[in-house]
Amino acid sequence: MSSCSRTRTKAPRSARSNRNGGFSSSSATIVANIDDVLIQILSFLPIKTLLRFKRVSKRWLSLITNPDFSNRIIKSNHPLPISGFFLHSPRAIKYSFVSLDDEDDATNQRISSSLPLWFTDHQTDMIIMQSTNGLLLCQCSCASSNHFNTNYYVYNPTTKQYTLLPQITGHIALSLAFDPSKSPHYKVFCLRGRSNNSVSSASDSELYHIEVYSSNEGLWRRVDPALTSPSTFIEFSYSVFWNGAVHWYGLSSRDCLSFDISKEEIKILPLPDLDDEEALLPDPRTLRFLDESRGNLYYIEVNDQSSSDLPVYEMERNSSSWSMKYNVDLEPLAAAFPEMITEDYTNRRIYAFSVIGFVKEETDAESYILLHIPNKAVKYNFIDKTFKKLCDFKPLVNDAPEDAFYRFQRTFPFIKSLANV
Repeated sequence: MSSCSRTRTKAPRSARSNRNGGFSSSSATIVANIDDVLIQILSFLPIKTLLRFKRVSKRWLSLITNPDFSNRIIKSNHPLPISGFFLHSPRAIKYSFVSLDDEDDATNQRISSSLPLWFTDHQTDMIIMQSTNGLLLCQCSCASSNHFNTNYYVYNPTTKQYTLLPQITGHIALSLAFDPSKSPHYKVFCLRGRSNNSVSSASDSELYHIEVYSSNEGLWRRVDPALTSPSTFIEFSYSVFWNGAVHWYGLSSRDCLSFDISKEEIKILPLPDLDDEEALLPDPRTLRFLDESRGNLYYIEVNDQSSSDLPVYEMERNSSSWSMKYNVDLEPLAAAFPEMITEDYTNRRIYAFSVIGFVKEETDAESYILLHIPNKAVKYNFIDKTFKKLCDFKPLVNDAPEDAFYRFQRTFPFIKSLANV
């Protein structure tokens, strides 16, 4: 054994780094104290992580909730993925929530309990009217001086922020527009007519006018769009924001009434012409679904639920025509989940299902449709035609017959967003 010994001299603490090559604690402190550097680091983190980091300190909370930072995050990550769906109960103003996050699947938190949606001091529940890029348009009827006022809100369920819109009455329909890739501000459009009827088949070019509320202005103002008269019966129960326009439609109309925001022009967006259905109005009991996902518009109409074919129509952002994009074969689903098969009042064999939503991913191979079958949500991949159960539901109607199938009234996509309202 050598008589010589090796002497080690410790480097100063400020010059040392950990064995894995990371920053020393003093270096990390220096970085954390420089706002520009910290903001740059935070900008690479997912929104779910940023929401947790808001609790680190008041300074981090201030940085993450700063409108400039949140707008930067939203714009750089647009379009943001769908994180789940709000599901409106069939008979009550209550909402369940289905998460699409894989983490929730691992922790058995895929489905939330059915709870009222409320975020103000009002004793009545909120009703979701529309979901657009992370924001919800909601309404609530509130008692005041022996009468009811209907209030409208824009709500961000991620940040829990909301804005009460200025009072508006006597309208036919409302619609929310928000495109964070173009502007951090949202708009709400109010469709007005000469009467308060919810539907009309008149052809008078002066039938409609539009009022708009802008989040950066804070007031309703009237716009005088160029009008196109509807040639068919149009209902205004639902709305969707797509391709720079708001579109109103209903379960009994063949067309959408659309308002092009940049051109300030009202026009008609025809829904797909289906075989043998051109001259007929859809039956209100027909399964119909229209929604947007990652810039494309999707439509489903099922008039015969005894058929195992479920065609899905698509209109791309730069197109003006529909094409059949996918065809879902329900028979393998029914073989795996026999509770899907039931009978109607004529003892005809039918498939019991409804559509929760479309999820268009970055590639077609990853895109899928989320279906509601009796007491379950099922994820069906369009391309490889594989499917799996996403979660179980409790019975939606407590006193319903065992073999009865009740659809959700409405479903609304949820997108995690730091958008300011």
